[in-house]
Amino acid sequence: MKHLLAPVLFLVLFCSSICAQRKTENVILITLDGARWQEIFGGFDSELYKKIQKDAEKSAVYKTYDAPTAKERRERLMPFFWQVLMKDRGSIAGNRELRSEVKTTNNRLFSYPGYSEILTGEAHDDIIDSNKRIQNKFPSVLQFLQTKLKLSPLQVASFASWEVMNEIATSKKDAFLINAGFEKYPSKDAETQNLSTMQFETPTPWDSVRHDFYTFRFAMSHLRAFHPRVLHLGLGETDDWAHDKRYDMVIDALHRTDNYFKELWQFLEMDKQYKGKTSIIITVDHGRGATEKDWHKHGDETPEARYIWMAFISPDSKIRGEWKDAETLYQNQIAATLSKYLGFDYAEQNERAGKPIAQVLAK
Repeated sequence: MKHLLAPVLFLVLFCSSICAQRKTENVILITLDGARWQEIFGGFDSELYKKIQKDAEKSAVYKTYDAPTAKERRERLMPFFWQVLMKDRGSIAGNRELRSEVKTTNNRLFSYPGYSEILTGEAHDDIIDSNKRIQNKFPSVLQFLQTKLKLSPLQVASFASWEVMNEIATSKKDAFLINAGFEKYPSKDAETQNLSTMQFETPTPWDSVRHDFYTFRFAMSHLRAFHPRVLHLGLGETDDWAHDKRYDMVIDALHRTDNYFKELWQFLEMDKQYKGKTSIIITVDHGRGATEKDWHKHGDETPEARYIWMAFISPDSKIRGEWKDAETLYQNQIAATLSKYLGFDYAEQNERAGKPIAQVLAK
């Protein structure tokens, strides 16, 4: 009997050790369209604003968000992100002033190529050369995780402000829930159903992008009702206000986004499925220019738009705060990192994809 118990005990202990190594059971990918690394790390850029706005110092946005140091400015702009998430829960790469760079590998430097690189783990500059609503030919990490975890169409979801995410997020239409742009979100919850109607009645300057408020509310409603294990939240106002050259509105959008982060985190911390079991990556599809002439631009004529940033919040990562003197990270590594959080090798789907980010997976 002793001879039989020994190997059984070994297997039990071995399994317990392996299982204890990985806590993540859910993943969330959040994208902020075209949000510059300069504002994320430096907050409100008062010098830039004074160059592009008459009587800038008299404006509400200047009075609200300006401060003597970059640390103070960014904490005024995104207090929860910096004082809670990046201090106690996660880390962020991409502050070039600290010799930390994150880059795209695609050379297009606009949205469809950027999102496709994020979601598929590979740039396809020869094929993806516009923002047109063309079905992505390449399967995404969302599809990969749906298959590996054997999830229903409601257990994987993408909620996005930009309508083209319907085509970007999957190569197989209707594989899972995508709600993007001005699209109804049917719900048994009366408040959510009312919001679904109101999105079409809310004045907006854009034809293909709804306000992030609705995107976030629908995503939160879906989280509460269906508890997806894989979620993408794609917010868009940081890009569209920039194209409209409304720097003040970009800043306000970032501040609202910080409130969304707070509400999302508080929900995750109160829910037994998500608390201590959820890994989050926050990033962008592209950057923007660095001067008063091109801060609102991106694309291959704006090389600065190659520089992006990534934040990581995970029970399986010990890194906290800003990355310094770090190896360059690439946009094509996100899909593999999301997969590895859940214990899967994304190379099974795309062997050409970027490799998982070892630093955020190290024990």
